[in-house]
Amino acid sequence: MKKPFFLFICFFFVLHGLSLRAQNLELIRSLRHKLTTTPEAERFEIFNDLAWEYRWAAPDSTIFYAQKAYALGQDLKLATGLAKPLNFIGVARNYQGKRLEAFDAYDKALNTATQQNDSVQIAYSNNNLGRLFFEQGLLSRSYDYFLRAQALFENINDSSGLAYTYQSLANLYKLQQDNAKAESNYLKAYRIRMHGGRTRDIMAALVMIGRLYQETGQLDKALQYLHRADSIGHVINDEINLADIKTYMSEALLNKGQLNAADSMCTAGLAVIVRMNTTRMMPQAYMTMGQIKFAKNELAQARKYFTLAMEVATRANELNTKMEVFYWLWKLSLKENNRAGALENQNQYLILKDSLNDLNVARQVERLQFEMDIERKEQENELLKVNHAKNEAVILQQRLQNIILIVIIAFISILGLVQWRGSKKRREVNDMLERQNQFIRSQREEIVDQNQTLSKHNRQLSDINHEKDTLMSIVAHDLKAPLNRIKGIADIMELEGGLTTDQHEYMDMTKNATQAGLDLIKDLLDVHMLEENVTPHYTTFDISAFMLEKVDAFTPIASAKQIHLHITRVESEQVRLDADYLSRIADNLLSNALKFSPSNGTVEVAAGKTADHFWFSVRDEGPGFSGDDKQLMFQKFRKLTARPTAGETSNGLGLAIVKTLVDRLKGEIILNSEPGKGSEFVIRFPLG
Repeated sequence: MKKPFFLFICFFFVLHGLSLRAQNLELIRSLRHKLTTTPEAERFEIFNDLAWEYRWAAPDSTIFYAQKAYALGQDLKLATGLAKPLNFIGVARNYQGKRLEAFDAYDKALNTATQQNDSVQIAYSNNNLGRLFFEQGLLSRSYDYFLRAQALFENINDSSGLAYTYQSLANLYKLQQDNAKAESNYLKAYRIRMHGGRTRDIMAALVMIGRLYQETGQLDKALQYLHRADSIGHVINDEINLADIKTYMSEALLNKGQLNAADSMCTAGLAVIVRMNTTRMMPQAYMTMGQIKFAKNELAQARKYFTLAMEVATRANELNTKMEVFYWLWKLSLKENNRAGALENQNQYLILKDSLNDLNVARQVERLQFEMDIERKEQENELLKVNHAKNEAVILQQRLQNIILIVIIAFISILGLVQWRGSKKRREVNDMLERQNQFIRSQREEIVDQNQTLSKHNRQLSDINHEKDTLMSIVAHDLKAPLNRIKGIADIMELEGGLTTDQHEYMDMTKNATQAGLDLIKDLLDVHMLEENVTPHYTTFDISAFMLEKVDAFTPIASAKQIHLHITRVESEQVRLDADYLSRIADNLLSNALKFSPSNGTVEVAAGKTADHFWFSVRDEGPGFSGDDKQLMFQKFRKLTARPTAGETSNGLGLAIVKTLVDRLKGEIILNSEPGKGSEFVIRFPLG
């Protein structure tokens, strides 16, 4: 290493000495020493390790060392691993609150890892993007990234990365109040951490599980896991995390009414937090201690701790904590019969509550702006890719033009040589051309005759097709009446009663068979009607009300198969479409999703509107579509490889009707599906 660079690093560490107290100083010193002794070509991983160690206290330092690693990796022309420093830059930007810059870094890391076929960094990039979207409240997008990361980590057998992804998914499920799935994923991460044997990771996993049980009111389980975390913390002598765990345990003991145990536990944790001046933990620790004293009716002590919590929260500008303190001071004043104090604290509590509501609205606006910025960046990236493809096409075209020009020049040269050799050769060529022209004229006449024959056949086929459609319509209408009578007779026989169990079963079979026939006739009539050139009837309606009506209509069918049918995203937006066409499209997609989904599965519906189009989607956890299925799926009467999971009927017309209606509305169908991994239909319509 050159001397000026070494001096700069030393000066940089002096400036940031105070902020490094939370880092592994011994490891940082060791890495800094390696930079002075390792050849430049081998410093890539050292720069990355330094960048990672600085991520908490000094994200600027993380960016500095990650950029050094990236530049060195480019100079060395590394075939893999170049995305790692880009991921670290994204982590640092996220800690700085620069979300868009973090997205740019993660996206660049994902593209770089994809180009290098680096599965590890592709997985970490997906997990990082998922965490970024999760923190901004974009749960649907974060879920997709988490699932991709999980699949990649499983394929490459990276247990540490897989544990991170399980914890990310658990946090998402907990936010959605799906506590069963949150618990399952936390426990999976814990088992991986136990197998890995890293004590600090095991302790963190135990705390996450304990906090989940505490928040869901399972206090005995919460204390069980927090006690395990406390025992492990004593093994590695991690005082500050032990203090945090003791605070959580005291909350659980307080909720169980074990006030003396809670008091003792919180006192021990608070002493460490105060001694080590850990500001981020102080407000909650003081609050918990105040609540314990309040419950023990030690009101003077309670006021003391609430006041200390207020002081720390005021310095740190933590509005949530201040609001909670004012709430407890209000309750404390009421208990002390101090009406003036109670009124003052109540007013302060309500003011802060209103302020937090305004702040939540502002954060929601910020999240929406972030989502719009991300979509804009993604569109810009797509445009750049298109322009790049166009440029490559232009370059290829220019190369082809040069080749053609060379060929033309060579041909002209040869032609001149042929002409120079004599007129005899030219006459032979002319005779040959005349024979070819005669041959071409004869072929042209034959083509004209064939075209006339084909035109006649086409007219005949059109007449036959018309007769077929007319016959199908007549047969379908004539079949409906007897089938309806059979169904009506079966209903009357059931109402009259007196049937045996076997006869009831036969009646059910009869009704199911007639209903299947009626459904087939309805689809046949729909297909026949839709093939006529009918102009759509456009009206304006609210898409959120439309989607809620559709989900309500299919909820009984979903409940019968124990399928969770819900809307993941919908906005109250006015759209202009043919509501009847859209209703038929939604009915067919929802019917197929429920028909081919297994019991205890999930069917998700979403809708939205962008600047230039309206879209809605239906996602299921069914068998998905194979490559052959995708080629045949929109053809009439084509039954695909998948079969209904509860013995329902399928006539192969639903997707054909969907395709016809979407084309009639000038829309497009996007299918995201892999065999065995479910499928998602996304329908897009232009707003114009």
